[in-house]
Amino acid sequence: MQRQTRPGGVSLDIWGTLLGSDPAFKPARNAMLRDAVAPHVPSDTFDAAMRQADRDVDDVCVRDGVDIGFGGRIEATLIALDLPVAGVSAQLPELYAAQEALALGHPPRPLHVKLPAAVSVLPMPVVLTSNTGMLPGELMRKLLALAGFGAVPGVFSNELGVAKPHPRLFGAACDLLGIPAADVLHVGDNPDADVAGARAAGMTTALVQPDGVSTLAVLEALL
Repeated sequence: MQRQTRPGGVSLDIWGTLLGSDPAFKPARNAMLRDAVAPHVPSDTFDAAMRQADRDVDDVCVRDGVDIGFGGRIEATLIALDLPVAGVSAQLPELYAAQEALALGHPPRPLHVKLPAAVSVLPMPVVLTSNTGMLPGELMRKLLALAGFGAVPGVFSNELGVAKPHPRLFGAACDLLGIPAADVLHVGDNPDADVAGARAAGMTTALVQPDGVSTLAVLEALL
């Protein structure tokens, strides 16, 4: 953490800071997508392409501050497999609905059982500031409620069209808090998207490990 004084507000990253995926979700989601867009591709080949495409797209998002969501990541997977992307856009509503059902059936889990309560008792306003990737804000709000964070407002990259570390995402979080950036602490696990991005936007930062324990320690220090 950059400073010891108590901030006026707190911005929290979600993935790797508060939540982790249910281990059953991504395999089920990938199987559904493979069956729909590349049924002739072996499962392990499709899964590997999806993982690599997701990482590559995340790198682009962090490098350029752009949001690339559900459709863009499916297209990136098909391109990695040397398959055509024509026609995928027409399938997206059905594919997204299937993904939502799987996500709600296998919701993410708090990285530490005490995190929902620790967030709820913070003595200052809190906002969730997240890149969304495959799971847009409308779905994330449902998943956050299931994980115990439903009362916390959020700023999501797909709804702004930019992604961390773009300063506009952090600016929107500060606007939602109603607090100047210099008085907001951003907590996250990504040195580039969270720490460098938030600092460039004028916020102070705390870098945590994706274990839940370090996030809990930061939150408890704010009480």
